[in-house]
Amino acid sequence: MRSLHPFPIFPSGLEPQAARSLSLQFILQELLSSFALSEKLSKFLNEPPVETSLTHQINLISRELEKVLLFSLENPFSQKGGSLDKLCFYCEILLQASNAGGQEVPLILEEMRISVLKFKSILMTWKRMPALHPIDSLTTLLFEFYSEIAPKLTRFFKALFPYLFEARRDENVVLCLLEKRDLFNFYLGAKTIEKLLSRLFPEGTPQLRKILSENYAARGFSSFFTECEPLIDALELAGCPRGIQS
Repeated sequence: MRSLHPFPIFPSGLEPQAARSLSLQFILQELLSSFALSEKLSKFLNEPPVETSLTHQINLISRELEKVLLFSLENPFSQKGGSLDKLCFYCEILLQASNAGGQEVPLILEEMRISVLKFKSILMTWKRMPALHPIDSLTTLLFEFYSEIAPKLTRFFKALFPYLFEARRDENVVLCLLEKRDLFNFYLGAKTIEKLLSRLFPEGTPQLRKILSENYAARGFSSFFTECEPLIDALELAGCPRGIQS
């Protein structure tokens, strides 16, 4: 799953716990970016561009694909990476810093890499010989590609659970889940984050609130926790007055 991108983000000699925390936060953000870009690709199926030229449509799709994944194949020394590049990079750091173990995360990343390379190869062929392929064929293949990638992104999120469980007392990781709750629920299904949090914090929102409060206070950020409390309140207003239920 190795990415060619040497993103210069983490300082050398970072403690494993801090590396795990940072990598998880970046992974969650890049996963959301991948979902958003994958959704944008899917719109080509239902909202074809006004331009009817097949070549033009292939170029549009190809540009979007490069934003999603494997930009480093075009220029391995560029600092502009696609989402899969970044997921691979941060997952390598996570796996090194974690004791959770498991091979599902790198396996899913490799599956996505193969899907992208296959579809990208087809697009490159069509760019050279657009007249040989009807638009219906492009639409069919795009649908097949989206049908492969979207479930893999969902599987990838679920594969992160052991690492999220390991980091359940990390206030920054938990806050990231709270802040991105609506977006993840949009892409993964209603109450996905609530169900995850119910497993991370079986005693409910009081346990979650206590951990965040104590950890931020220990770092001298009690006032910051006060700003975060509405995110916890929103969980209770969603129908869990005393805790998070699955």
